[in-house]
Parts: sequence; C-alpha cells; structure tokens
Amino acid sequence: MKKRSLVFIVAVLSLALALGGVVGCGSQTASKGAEAETAKKGPTIKISSKTFTEASLLGTLSLQYLKGLGYPVENKMGLGELAVIRPALTSGQIDLYWEYTGTGVMNLMNHAPVFEAQESYKLIKEWDAKNGIEWLDYAPMDDTYGIVVRSDVAEKYNLKTTSDYVAQVKKGEHLKFVSFPEWDGRADGLPSFEKSYDFKMPKDDIVDVAMGLNYDTLKAKKGDLALAFTTEPRIVADKLVMLQDDKKAFPVYNACPVVRKQIVDAYPTLAADLKKLSSILDTKTITELNMQADIEKKSIEEVSTTFLKSKGLLK
Repeated sequence: MKKRSLVFIVAVLSLALALGGVVGCGSQTASKGAEAETAKKGPTIKISSKTFTEASLLGTLSLQYLKGLGYPVENKMGLGELAVIRPALTSGQIDLYWEYTGTGVMNLMNHAPVFEAQESYKLIKEWDAKNGIEWLDYAPMDDTYGIVVRSDVAEKYNLKTTSDYVAQVKKGEHLKFVSFPEWDGRADGLPSFEKSYDFKMPKDDIVDVAMGLNYDTLKAKKGDLALAFTTEPRIVADKLVMLQDDKKAFPVYNACPVVRKQIVDAYPTLAADLKKLSSILDTKTITELNMQADIEKKSIEEVSTTFLKSKGLLK
C-alpha cells in the first residue's frame, strides 16, 4: 500500500509540474509578446550626461523612462562637460543629453545673457537647428544664480527679496557677501547684478571663496549672504533663505533635452514622450532629487527609479 501510494503521489506531482511548465511557458510567451508590442523599431538612442549630480539625474531619468517605453537605448552617462559632450553630440557619438538654455545662448552662441525663459529657448532652438540639433521642450526648473541668506540674518533684516538686501546696503549696513572670484568679473555676474539693482557692493563686504565652499562659509558664520545655484540641495539642508530675484538680474538656465535631428525624425513620438518628463521637473522637484543623491547619499539610479514610479512614468 505504501508503495502504491508513493507511486500515485509521484504521478500527481509529475502532472502538476508538467502543467506548471506549460503555464510558465505560456506566461513567458505572453510577456515576450507584450515586450514586442511596446518595443520601438529604429536606431539605438545613445543617452549621455555631464558629470555633476543634477546632470546625471536628468540623463538617468531619460534613460530609464525611454527604456520603459520600449525605445532602444544605450547608457553613456557621465561623458564630460560642455567641451567634451557637445562635440560628441554633433559628431553622433551620442544622441541625447540635457543642456541648459543659458549655456546654449551664452557659451555656444556667444550671445549676451537672456533673462526670459521663452526668449532664451527660442534663440538657442532656432540657432542649433542648422547644426542638426533639436532642443525639445524645456523643463520649468531654472538652475541659475541666486542669493541665499542665513535664516537668522533674513529674520533680523526682514529680507525676502534681493531689493530688500540692496536697501540695507544703501542704508550703510555691512553684510558679508560670499562670492566666487570668477563671478565677480563675469558679464553675467557681479557687474550685471549691480547694474540691475542700481547699487555698488562695498569691496570690503565681499568674501571670495572657492566654488562649493560658499555654504560652509555661511554655516561657519563668516558670511551673511552668498551666491548660490537655485537647485543646490544644501539650501534646503542648511535651512537657508533664497531671496527672490525681483529685478531679474540673473539669466535663465532652463534644462532641456537636446537630441540629434536624425533621432527625432526616426521616432515621431519622442518629443511628446520626453515632454511628459520635462514638464514635471520644476526647481523644487529637482532640488529635492539632488538632495536625495547628494545629502542622503542614495544612488542616482535609485532616486531616478523611485521618482519615475511615483509619477506613473515607469512600471
């Protein structure tokens, strides 16, 4: 009896495994079929980025998002800065990366600074079309210069706008301003800032430091205000106050996917698909993503995946 029971059990298990195998094969076939339906036919899109955190995030977001939509993509992240990545784009070594409109206008076109988002975008888009490069819809995020203040200083002097700060300087208050030597002489730097706000910053009030040390200088209370970048995560982490640039002294730097025209032509849906991503990347959002990577030390890939899934752009 025991032997016959064992034979029966083995037979049942074998049948179950066989059925399971059939079901499993059917699932795999269906899965491959679904992938085949969503896969895009065309050239592989080589996606790259500059090397700093924000650029890596923008590149990785594009890579994961487009891959999820079925586009054939290749990861070429962290290629280099403008002098390296721009020739790689125009020569076809890469097909897509994110650039800033202000960088395009001033560094590529050698044009004067532009202070309005749509004007800046239109200028570089039309100029670069002749080079076979398409600037797709730009994101609301604006990674430009800004003036940040320690919260205690902002509260003491009731500083909310840059004009509030300038009014204190004109009254004779000596607030230490942390700056970078290269910005002090740039056309879109201190001279433009002083002209826009019609004042002269006292030289004795300028504290020049290496780029990146501005936040530590404020934290050590060796400065009261500092030049900063508007998407810098330490503004949030250090609880600094970003003054409103009420007279628009700083040029716009909206981030934008730039793509070789051959790729845009090959994929008619690419521009619309990327607009769904770029349209949700405002200054606050990208600052929070930068903070997760730089301050919380999460990987770029993890930050990107979590964000895309939370927005329904990745399964």
